[in-house]
Amino acid sequence: MRVLLIGVDGLTLRIVKPLMAQGLLPHLRQIYEGGTHALLQAPLPPAAITRWQAIVTGLPPKRQGLIPGYDGCDRCLLQVVASPPVSLSSRHQEQEDEPLWNLLSAWGRRVIVANVPATYPPCPINGIMLSGPPAPAFYAGLTYPPDFAVRLLEVIPDYQLMPTWRGVASWFREPLAEIRRLLEERRALLNLLLREAWDCCLFVLQEIDLLQHLYWDRILDLHSDVVACYVLLDELLGQALAALQPSDLLILLSPYSFQSIKRTFHLKEYLMRYTGEFLSPKAGNPSSQGVAGAGNWRGIDPWRVCGLRLLSQRLLPLPARRRWRAAHLDGSLAEQEPAGPVLANRPFSLMPASSPLGGYASIALADYLTERHIEDLIADLQAQVDPVTAYPAIGDIYREEACATGGTSALPAKPRRRLMLLAHDGVLLSQATGRRHVWSAGTPYCGMHHPDGLLCLYGAGLARAVLKPVSAYDIVPTVLTALKVPVPAHLSGRLLLGSGAPLASPSSI
Repeated sequence: MRVLLIGVDGLTLRIVKPLMAQGLLPHLRQIYEGGTHALLQAPLPPAAITRWQAIVTGLPPKRQGLIPGYDGCDRCLLQVVASPPVSLSSRHQEQEDEPLWNLLSAWGRRVIVANVPATYPPCPINGIMLSGPPAPAFYAGLTYPPDFAVRLLEVIPDYQLMPTWRGVASWFREPLAEIRRLLEERRALLNLLLREAWDCCLFVLQEIDLLQHLYWDRILDLHSDVVACYVLLDELLGQALAALQPSDLLILLSPYSFQSIKRTFHLKEYLMRYTGEFLSPKAGNPSSQGVAGAGNWRGIDPWRVCGLRLLSQRLLPLPARRRWRAAHLDGSLAEQEPAGPVLANRPFSLMPASSPLGGYASIALADYLTERHIEDLIADLQAQVDPVTAYPAIGDIYREEACATGGTSALPAKPRRRLMLLAHDGVLLSQATGRRHVWSAGTPYCGMHHPDGLLCLYGAGLARAVLKPVSAYDIVPTVLTALKVPVPAHLSGRLLLGSGAPLASPSSI
């Protein structure tokens, strides 16, 4: 048996089901209806890197060493048996944070890893690794072994991870054409990789995510130009099906899906106003430094914002305007300030890791704030309700303890408190400032992440069935078992194959 895992970031059933019903995606329909599928739950927030790390390690973010104290807001742990905390030293000795490809390589299985997020620089494995984003340009060395780059460039001379550098001109004129070109390149890449010898192949696509961020309005209307991208994806899946034997297992998954932006809550503007009231003499100022920094809270020159808006409305052509708007919504045009100096002057600081289009935000809390101050902020955030729809702005709020940078082995870093906010369904947590009201209309032309993902299992004699919601931590044990590799004891995920699979009731489709 071999295992082929194809990840499609942002694949959304709401979009592809009508296309499958029209016969436009026959291979995707074959996989979805001919095998086993389930709702995929993954760690919060719905960010690609966080979720892919959980998928390939089978570990919560805290035990991956990514975000200390993060397990408290991990919904996946509700579905699995929680493991006891493990110290960093014992985790290193037991190699608990090994990704899937290292576990398979150690047992002599040949592995191919392509475009998986956060795999740069490539590490030596028993097989081939092609790093995924974020990573520098191709010439910086994305492959292991290095000589695989020669074979890759013979097949795809202009290979690139994302639509930048070589494709920047066409990307600025018309992003859709560049996304289609990248999907065609991914088909050629998968064809090249499947001709190699392998026992497990992990292949990830980010192009559908880009498409839905930029062209959500066209996608909802099923315009032919965006439907062509889904057809290219379906052809890639057909190519994968043709390369598999009846005993092979195909895993198709998406770590998150997409949703429409129905309303916008201007979170940064809200924090500015709340901070102004918090630092007022009537409220009682907990820090004289906070008053000194309150005048510079806005962070973006209103004249600069006004000029950029005018540029987007008057001077930029439509595709470039669409791309600029998406970048502006996600905060890339905002001045990102380091968290350390910000906390010295401001009680509440919106952290650069926040992602409006990702559906979440992170607020750093100054050290001098008391528990009462934090509870008052949480209560006020929970009380923010849209006057039009009566929906709350915030779906969930979690407390986190994150280790600040600068610690040493002798003197550990000081914990820093912060809040993680998850937007309510259909609400964008905007970083724009200078707004008259904290609520405004939604953004129909862009899509944003939704926490629910998708998992499909096909082949290997699997019957048609629907599973109960599964966890991202179930992927590694399932792949290891399929390839007859022992599952490490520290992994708490469930097996999704055989009699132990969590079948839903009724189990028929």
